[in-house]
Parts: sequence; C-alpha cells; structure tokens
Amino acid sequence: MTINEALIDPELQRVLWACLTYWNTEPNPLDGRAVCYSWVARCYKDRFGGTCENRRYYRISDPAQLAEFLKDCNPELVPPRNTNSPMAVSTPRSR
Repeated sequence: MTINEALIDPELQRVLWACLTYWNTEPNPLDGRAVCYSWVARCYKDRFGGTCENRRYYRISDPAQLAEFLKDCNPELVPPRNTNSPMAVSTPRSR
C-alpha cells in the first residue's frame, strides 16, 4: 500500500481522527504533545465502535494540516478542538 492509498483508506482516516481528537485535548504545549494508542482507543471506540490498530506513540507535527486533510476527505471526521490549544474553539470534553 502506498502512502496515498493509505491516506484515502477510511479506516486510517478514522484512526487519524481519533489521534487528532485526543491530541487536541492535551494541556501540554503544542510541541510537547504525544498521543498513545491507549489514550485514543476510547475516542475511537466511542465514535466508531470496535478498536483501531495497536501502536505505541504518535506525534502530530502539523495538526492544522491534518485537520484540513480529514475535512477534505470526509467533513464528518473533523475533530473537536480544545480550548487549551491556540487554534481551538470552545468544545468541552471530559476524560
């Protein structure tokens, strides 16, 4: 599978959505945020049911670009943003 094929894969888009959704809730500075599989598993299960691929840690180097990509692929996959982020809108979320 090529990178382009992977990026248009609906399952990968759902995993990316869950990662970005969790990433947006982190209170750490933007360059200090990380995402662990176990942290995004709940986001994924709540939204899509089931589980996603098991990985260790992820980093999102350009969250704005990833959000735009997901929006272009499927407008329903735009994750909520957290007020802790400078690019955020008010979207309360409990852990």
